[in-house]
Amino acid sequence: MYVISLKSSDSRRRLIKQQFEKTNTAFRFFDAIDGRESFPELASDYDMVRRLWLTSGKKPMPGEVGCYASHYSLWLKCVSEQRPLIVCEDDIHLHKDANEIIKKALNNVDRYGFLRLESIEPGGSSLVVHRENEFSFRLMHDNYGGLRAYAISPKAASQLIKHRWYFPVDCFVGANYIHNVDSFQMAPTLVVHHGDEITTIQEKKLQKTAWYRAPSREAYTIYKKIRLYLRYKYNCRKVIANQT
Repeated sequence: MYVISLKSSDSRRRLIKQQFEKTNTAFRFFDAIDGRESFPELASDYDMVRRLWLTSGKKPMPGEVGCYASHYSLWLKCVSEQRPLIVCEDDIHLHKDANEIIKKALNNVDRYGFLRLESIEPGGSSLVVHRENEFSFRLMHDNYGGLRAYAISPKAASQLIKHRWYFPVDCFVGANYIHNVDSFQMAPTLVVHHGDEITTIQEKKLQKTAWYRAPSREAYTIYKKIRLYLRYKYNCRKVIANQT
């Protein structure tokens, strides 16, 4: 169980530590990579062409790259140690049954690959694929909207680390048509609430997008939506067929 947190975030570390102590849950801090200090070595092959012409249209903020590098480092660790990991960020409030939820996630993540352990964003499409007592497992249309808490298997991590960066990390995980890792969610969720404090890993700063990049970005957005839709519908049909 790893909590991504900047070494300098004393108050956030203190609060999340209290959360884990309250639920008697063992964890380790993972010192987040601060992209504002220097461009992470792990991002040396960042695909800026795709970033500028297909996705954001703007160069990534240093904090965004540092956030990606932090999660990527833990995926590398997952693969090298060949064991599943629980990863979360430091602005969460844990479920009172955190230990039971973590145990259930670790027991099932090899089956699913990637398990989201927070709520699905409002309006997000999903389909129940399995129920086990009070636990449910849902296939997600995508995983956009954050990586505050999740379980990941070595196989899924190995598929994620094969690709160059050009998305924000949560959007990349949600883009299953790129890496073939579908996102599932397990409930009850490990996270019951999040976001009380302003992020310390990523900064919010407005940049202008060059107008001449709009056509290629809009075309890629349509392409992305079609690929996500088709994959989700295909997976749903497989799930329904297996349930009948």
